[in-house]
Amino acid sequence: MAYEVEFSFQPANELIVSLHTYLCKIWYKRIDLGPDWAPGIRAELTGDFREELDSTDLSPEWRLIFLFAYLSPEKQSIPGFLRWLESLSLGDLYVLLSPYIQNFPADMQAVRDKFVHLLSEWNSQYFAKVEPGLVTALEADADKNRALIGRIAAAELAEQTTGGMYFEPGGSLEKVVLTPQFHFVPGNVFYSYGPVTLCQYPAVMPGHDHEEGPSPKLYRMLRSLSEKSRLRILRFLRSEPHSFIEVVRYLGISKGITHEHLFSLRCAGLLKAHVTGETVTGYSLRTSAVGELQGLLLEYLED
Repeated sequence: MAYEVEFSFQPANELIVSLHTYLCKIWYKRIDLGPDWAPGIRAELTGDFREELDSTDLSPEWRLIFLFAYLSPEKQSIPGFLRWLESLSLGDLYVLLSPYIQNFPADMQAVRDKFVHLLSEWNSQYFAKVEPGLVTALEADADKNRALIGRIAAAELAEQTTGGMYFEPGGSLEKVVLTPQFHFVPGNVFYSYGPVTLCQYPAVMPGHDHEEGPSPKLYRMLRSLSEKSRLRILRFLRSEPHSFIEVVRYLGISKGITHEHLFSLRCAGLLKAHVTGETVTGYSLRTSAVGELQGLLLEYLED
């Protein structure tokens, strides 16, 4: 059964994604912001909060904060969202979340209180100082993509917007909610909550000056093709999806190196990742991205 697509963005979404990016240390060298972004922010934090974040990881409960942001009726401001979240009783929390999750943390209120504290401090010490134009640009990206609903099939629109995440129809999935984000580019952050999947996708930000070099997207695409094995992967996946293990067997190299090749091609938008729930079940070639690469390269050379 087909699902519907919704585009949603509020400032609290990017507040959460920015903290997610800071806590996701394995992505420091992968984000467009560069490996110096997190250390630079860390140096500006108070000592106590710096140490607290050093000991905080992306625990299984972290996925709930994205669901809270989606379900909140107070979406217009970060303080309003945090006040609403803090005001929920234990009963309110269970009623709110029960349609979407089956397993609750042992101390739901403590998890909620931790979220409120971390996000409040992060907003005060970092996010409130971010250029206001960022939020405006993300709102514009959501509006631009929202206008495509009904003109493109839902699964294809989600795949196009996310740069290759193909959420397979079927099962209990009824809606995919897409939210533009800046801090975690070029990655997608997605979680499945029964009938709803929430995906924070890499937004297309305006204003790149070609005199400064190729855009990050074009550079990623070109760099991803620098290995012969990656070109072999693209050819192998040109006709139909294949699982990770099938790609490993085709290349005849280690799982670790194969994973890095696939990761590079996915970040470049050259692969379609077939997703069921929160599991990537296979990969296929994004033929549209091959044409896009040519267009971006010509635009850069001729501008």
